[in-house]
Amino acid sequence: MSEQLFYLAVGALDATMQRLTATANNLANRGTTGFKAQQPVFAAQAFVGQGLPDRVGVGVREESADFRDGPIEETGRSLDVAVKGAGWIAVQAADGSTALTRNGSLAISANGILQTADGHPVLGQNGAPIALPPLQQVTIGSDGTISGVPQGQHPSQIAALDRILLARPPNAALQRRADGLFRLTSGTPAADAAVQLQVGALEGSNADPVGLMMTMIETTRMFQMQTELLRNAANAAQGQGSPLSLA
Repeated sequence: MSEQLFYLAVGALDATMQRLTATANNLANRGTTGFKAQQPVFAAQAFVGQGLPDRVGVGVREESADFRDGPIEETGRSLDVAVKGAGWIAVQAADGSTALTRNGSLAISANGILQTADGHPVLGQNGAPIALPPLQQVTIGSDGTISGVPQGQHPSQIAALDRILLARPPNAALQRRADGLFRLTSGTPAADAAVQLQVGALEGSNADPVGLMMTMIETTRMFQMQTELLRNAANAAQGQGSPLSLA
């Protein structure tokens, strides 16, 4: 019985450490535009091997996310956009693949590429990065249409230049990438005309600092309890002649 308790305590400690890591990461990103809080999903996992038919631990089944909207803050900047409700902005990741973000802090690079504050090119309806000519004025519509006045033209000569690829895949089909962007588990994002933008505003992180601090305190206490349980299991095993040890 002591060995069973030992294996259970080890698994619980590992799961608690992963919960602490996710909580710390959420706290660190409370000021990150468009950030979606991490939500690790835990499940029982059986140990595999001879002599371990009744050993069960706890592990992370998957890393999910809290997809609730973050607070919208008006900035008044013409290239700042916040996705209203469900939806994503399609961008090109560093590896060249298509990814999704809610970070609508946009800028035009020196070579005319519309990109996020992190340097990811924003994709147009054709799936390619949006390249703009030299402009003296640029605006983004609520549907993602980019319009501008080319340099040297009269201010009344405004023209539609491209349109941001806005997608709305189901949350269950999304997976967080290592770079913080999201991707579809299969296929590529399709444009959805129902997705709308709030121009001159940004969506803040949906990580709740107060709630996360409470979670951190609760998880730390849980870690201390599990450490004590693990020590007691090791001591019990030693009393029964088992080699288990926490030395």
